[in-house]
Amino acid sequence: METIKQILNSKSLYTIKSGSTVKDTVNFLAEKNIGLVPIIDDTGKVLGVFSERDLVKRVISKDLDIYLTKVDDVMTKDLIIAKIDESPQECLTKMKNNKIRHILVIDNEKLVGIISIKDLLELNIQDMKETIEVLHNYIYAR
Repeated sequence: METIKQILNSKSLYTIKSGSTVKDTVNFLAEKNIGLVPIIDDTGKVLGVFSERDLVKRVISKDLDIYLTKVDDVMTKDLIIAKIDESPQECLTKMKNNKIRHILVIDNEKLVGIISIKDLLELNIQDMKETIEVLHNYIYAR
């Protein structure tokens, strides 16, 4: 089974600086084709995340001006974090229990990536296919 570290090797990490407008952040999400971005300060410390869900619940539904509203004012600050050495199953359990679709991954207190539920489900499907192939070969071996 693949590890969290192996999953992150194939993914880019994008961030947005604190103080950016919602408009700039949404444009960045669209440009990078991502659904969530960490918001960092000048030192690289993660202050929160901004997601499509934040846009809908905290900006659009409240009729806020996307050109004037700072992402810091509408981002999610209560973060669920995974450590780089956690198993994919542990990450999936955290995501399920907290009803989230993305989890930030840290290594020695430094942000190293983001795992989506899609990443973990694809990993499960891959593992199931391998198991099926092994069982198939075992059953039908001549």
